[in-house]
Amino acid sequence: MPSLEPPYAQRDARGMAALIEAIPDHIEQALVRTESAPWQLPVRAPELVAIGGMGGSAIAAELTGAMWADEMPRPWLVVRDYHWPACVGPRALAVLSSNSGNTEETLSLEREAAARGVPRVGLSSGGELTDRLHAAGAHCQAVPSGMPPRAALFHAWVPMTRLVSALGWVPDPGPAWREAATLMRARLAELGAQVPESANPAKQLARACHGRLLLVYSAAGPTAAVALRLRQQLNENAKLLGHSAAVPEMNHNEIVGWQAPGPLHRAIAVLVLRDREDSAEATTRLDLTAEYAARQGAAVHDIRTVGESRIARLASLVQFGDHLSLHLALLGGVDPTDITSIDEFKRRLSEHASPRTR
Repeated sequence: MPSLEPPYAQRDARGMAALIEAIPDHIEQALVRTESAPWQLPVRAPELVAIGGMGGSAIAAELTGAMWADEMPRPWLVVRDYHWPACVGPRALAVLSSNSGNTEETLSLEREAAARGVPRVGLSSGGELTDRLHAAGAHCQAVPSGMPPRAALFHAWVPMTRLVSALGWVPDPGPAWREAATLMRARLAELGAQVPESANPAKQLARACHGRLLLVYSAAGPTAAVALRLRQQLNENAKLLGHSAAVPEMNHNEIVGWQAPGPLHRAIAVLVLRDREDSAEATTRLDLTAEYAARQGAAVHDIRTVGESRIARLASLVQFGDHLSLHLALLGGVDPTDITSIDEFKRRLSEHASPRTR
């Protein structure tokens, strides 16, 4: 089985390990960028905020909305589609997020927002989206180019949280992000690529999960958004199919899928995400769900947040998941940066594109 110790040579020829280890730097860079160029929002307070984006460009909005769902006074809606729901009208604020600025679904949403008279801002490294917003006199928050969107998460997540603060919905998140950067830099002493497997919990968990189908379970709320992020990282970095679900909902349906154990159940690893703010009810449900899955033959592993602020704790969970997905990719002998299947799908899709989406 491949070693998890560097150098990784062709298994990580494009440097995903280095990008993951640079997360604390990304946070600090994003703080500086958003302090020197803050959000410029329409004067009128929106009745709702609708964020349009796909994949790695949407997850920052998902994490932000889940993190502060108990504090936001207005709806925060994440739309991953070509069209807005009917509630997104002139009294809303549309936030268009596309790392490249050329994502066809996001450009479709921008076009529709303009037609509906919806005030809009953007988050992008350039491309057509930035050109359209600037032409319309709308603000577009810049993010760096040249890295995969999933590796640029914190370049988008920091400004997304500062957008919520600019709306007056939450206090300035800057101090919490500085805590997160300090914490995550310190954690590289146990998670970093140079730390041997014998002392590296992310490498150890990757070894334990290698060759298994991965299910990510959490409480509803903030950690459910992290579970979604981890599933996406398993897909894109490790080239693995994965699944995520949250209690209490899964206890009303998915748990029945564990009822008749067989070979598949014994080939599953369940990753249970835990946070100190999980309610007593959610904690009990996760405990019982994990116990049941283990009894049916699955390997069950807890992954817990660390840190003080909610931002730092969720960021720590994302950081661990990113390292885990990297090491699963290396164990599987695949390049964690490669997304040939997406590129091929986009090529085939362009052959069928309608005039509306071109």
